[in-house]
Amino acid sequence: MPENTQLQVQELAQFAQEQQFNEQYRQYFGDVWNEAGVKDISKMTIPDAQQTLKVLANSEASPQFIKSLLAQAAIDGAPSEVLEYFLSSDIDSDGRTLAQEIFQDGTNPLSADTPQPSPKAQVISPSPTEDLEWQI
Repeated sequence: MPENTQLQVQELAQFAQEQQFNEQYRQYFGDVWNEAGVKDISKMTIPDAQQTLKVLANSEASPQFIKSLLAQAAIDGAPSEVLEYFLSSDIDSDGRTLAQEIFQDGTNPLSADTPQPSPKAQVISPSPTEDLEWQI
């Protein structure tokens, strides 16, 4: 497993340990798993993960809900290769993985993000002397 993905799985596991999901959350998560056809999270396969991502893509789930859903999957023993698949997926095809969006960017992994200039980027404004004629 690539080191970056391993760190993301560890970060998800840490987040999962900090959560205390009540029955209402578990019911919401169960609805997603049921709709995706997942009967036993500990026996999930990559096709199950793909179907779950389709369910999420067709929903209006918040980034926090998705992060919590994956944390609950980790708690319930989802195989590491399935967690890796989830975290490395790019549901909205914006070039950012699900893990980058929920852990680093805080953006919605279900909708493409418009690129934002980095804080170090300089915005170049038109020169006040743009009406000058250039001569060679």
